[in-house]
Amino acid sequence: MPLSNLANKRIALWGMGREGRTTLSFLKDHFPNKQFIIINDKPVDDIGEDIFILETELSNNFDKFDVIIKSPGISYYHDAVKMMLDQGIEVSSATNIWFDMPRKGKVIAITGSNGKSTTSALLHHILLELGQNAVLGGNIGTPLLSLPLDADYYVVELSSYQTCDLTGTPDIAVLLNLHPEHIQWHRNHEQYYHDKCKLLRRGADKNIININEPRLEATENKVYFNDRDNIHFEGGVIYNGDMPVGGTDRFPLLGDHNLENLCAALTIANELGFTLTECLKASYGYKGLPHRLQVIGPINDHYFVNDSISTDPEATIAGLRALHDKDITLIAGGQDREQDYAELCAQIDKQKLSGVITMYETGDRLYDQLKSEKKHKATSLEHAVRIAKSITPKGGYILMSPASPSYDAFKDFEQRGELFMKYIK
Repeated sequence: MPLSNLANKRIALWGMGREGRTTLSFLKDHFPNKQFIIINDKPVDDIGEDIFILETELSNNFDKFDVIIKSPGISYYHDAVKMMLDQGIEVSSATNIWFDMPRKGKVIAITGSNGKSTTSALLHHILLELGQNAVLGGNIGTPLLSLPLDADYYVVELSSYQTCDLTGTPDIAVLLNLHPEHIQWHRNHEQYYHDKCKLLRRGADKNIININEPRLEATENKVYFNDRDNIHFEGGVIYNGDMPVGGTDRFPLLGDHNLENLCAALTIANELGFTLTECLKASYGYKGLPHRLQVIGPINDHYFVNDSISTDPEATIAGLRALHDKDITLIAGGQDREQDYAELCAQIDKQKLSGVITMYETGDRLYDQLKSEKKHKATSLEHAVRIAKSITPKGGYILMSPASPSYDAFKDFEQRGELFMKYIK
């Protein structure tokens, strides 16, 4: 949505989280004399001359605005969205506004059920190490509308909430993988897959996709990673086809899933024209992101692994495999999004863990599916950590990898991870 299209429109903003507030500030800078309508699920302070409408009253106020800028957390399939579209109200997003902003640099948009933050941050790190003017934003935490417009490369992480109604086109689109997620927002898993793949239908010059992902929709201009003919890893070495690029022993992140993320980042860099050996060398200095297989310790004879970002069973399976040679006690459980835990439970039973502690909404379901006799129920994360400390052998690893979202008991996965870090002390 070009800004020029908003000049003579009555604008509403729905959702006043970090992105909503950034969007409001951005629009006020461009339209200083315009009065905005603020819609939120609870009252908002300091809105000045703007009009506030409680979310429950939204449907009674459709006559007050022509266009609504919706925050990502509000489902595109919300009943009110359909009603607004039926009445001719334009529904857009900060993401779509940003994609229509004039800029000189290339946009690399990255999505996937797992690994999108790590891949985005890793690529950004590599570009900076190569001396490039690159910026990072989107779902990873920095709102797009706060990014400068003079960068050479924009590394943009997009969630399914942002790809669902995407109207912009990146230069390079990247889809890492698909696993069942976000059923409350998308209404069903098939719709989630379709909305995620929207990024590949936007007409990017290159669509970079995982050859191992069977759920991907057919697309044009595709380049595979994890493909033996392209960039992949095997036996501790990164290859480009048959040509070795370099070893993986100095890459700091644990697990084959992170080597897949590395291959995705290297594929992007290769398409941008950079030398693969230099890019791989640059990746060795990447420190990783918090809450993603973050190892702490030893503390009182135990190592602790904060993997709070793991909000689906596939991510937890990857974490378990990354630590396959350790004595592990797993803490798992969270918000129930109707995910299938059969493969996770099979992996747990196969690895013969020191113990499994289940908690929150999915806790009972996980507990009942596990064959292991070394299973325990906890009433809270703090309780789970206490149990884990008491049952884990000296030198063992206590892995908090919930295989579930956090919203049943926490603000977000960051808060869950921060509390885990507090309780382990």
